[in-house]
Amino acid sequence: MDYGNTIGEAFAYTKDGLLGNIGTWILLIILSVLPAIPFILIMVMFLVMLGPESAFTGTPGMAGAMPNWIVLATWFGIAFILAILLSAFYSGYTLKILRGIKPLPAVTGFMTLFTDGIKYFVIQFVYMIPALIVFCATVGPALLELITAAMAGGEMPTAPGIWLGMMGGILLTIVVAFICGLIALGGVVRFARTGSVGEGFNFSAILETIGKIGWGTYIIALIIMGIVIFVVTIVISIIPFVGGILQLILAPWIGVFSMRYICMLFDTAGGSTPSP
Repeated sequence: MDYGNTIGEAFAYTKDGLLGNIGTWILLIILSVLPAIPFILIMVMFLVMLGPESAFTGTPGMAGAMPNWIVLATWFGIAFILAILLSAFYSGYTLKILRGIKPLPAVTGFMTLFTDGIKYFVIQFVYMIPALIVFCATVGPALLELITAAMAGGEMPTAPGIWLGMMGGILLTIVVAFICGLIALGGVVRFARTGSVGEGFNFSAILETIGKIGWGTYIIALIIMGIVIFVVTIVISIIPFVGGILQLILAPWIGVFSMRYICMLFDTAGGSTPSP
């Protein structure tokens, strides 16, 4: 695989698709921002409640009082669910790119984008279950002990075994998540190209495809993509005053680039399934 050529082609695809259609670019910016809205609203509500005076009524707030953590956790739980639902539109759109559609497709068919995005999330979530189980089994008990001690106002546990166990559990979780993620990516691409959620879990076909790419080539290609995205993100973020705004504006560029890059990576296996 020619990594440099793949990066160049993916960038050209992104540039032509977004600069050639500013409307698509703007819509993708909006779709990428949607998942953050529930959390922003929750934080605004929380700050208003804790402020010395309510911004809306001028009455004393909850400053100095112990917040109701159960209520707060419920709010964030609801915000998390809403964020997943709202992210489905963007995720559903990226599947169009993974199908190999050229040039960059327009943002249309929002109901289809939503349903495809939900299926995308389900596939990813199922593949991450082993990592979640490992985390709960290795890190969960120690984390629960720390949280219990903090809520009770007691001293934090200082036994080295607790902290070493947590670190070991986290490292093991990362390894399991990485392995699952490699296969999950193949599952998402297969789902995108067949339209079947079941095919997203066709392990033999997924492993065969990755085998044709070459496991070494596959992992190196993803690492290179990650490095490129990381460097670009860091460079953008350190630009004074406008770094945050540029990250927002250029988020679709990073998303489209990465999906096109992954699409081309899987095309190297040959015999790709036509999109539905």
